[in-house]
Amino acid sequence: MLFKVDFITYEGVYRTIETEKLNIPTSEGRRTILSNHMPLIIPMQIGVIETVKDGVLSHYAVSNAVLYFKDNVGEIIADSVVDVEDIDLELAYKERDRMTDYIQKARREYEKILFKYKLEVANNLINAAKRYQ
Repeated sequence: MLFKVDFITYEGVYRTIETEKLNIPTSEGRRTILSNHMPLIIPMQIGVIETVKDGVLSHYAVSNAVLYFKDNVGEIIADSVVDVEDIDLELAYKERDRMTDYIQKARREYEKILFKYKLEVANNLINAAKRYQ
């Protein structure tokens, strides 16, 4: 049975899909949501979301997200969501190199924390593209 999932960022709805299964990264490992799952709110780790429809897998790189699920409707609210097929690997490598340089030059702790987070996002894009594209 299919259920609906909205991917939402600060820019609005990124994409709405229907899926048989939603596999998400959490701090405790991967968690799978199927139709008729009990209501839940769960924070997600930076990682890759996997969906399945008609036996076809789709993957989305996500950062800083929360999943709300109730009555066979999921909402993933995230800082960023990118279909792995749309990742520009060259751009992700440039971002990784830029953040690495910024971390080394940062003078304040909060700058280092921000740049390390952005580095982790860039590495997630690189790893997702290498694995699933």
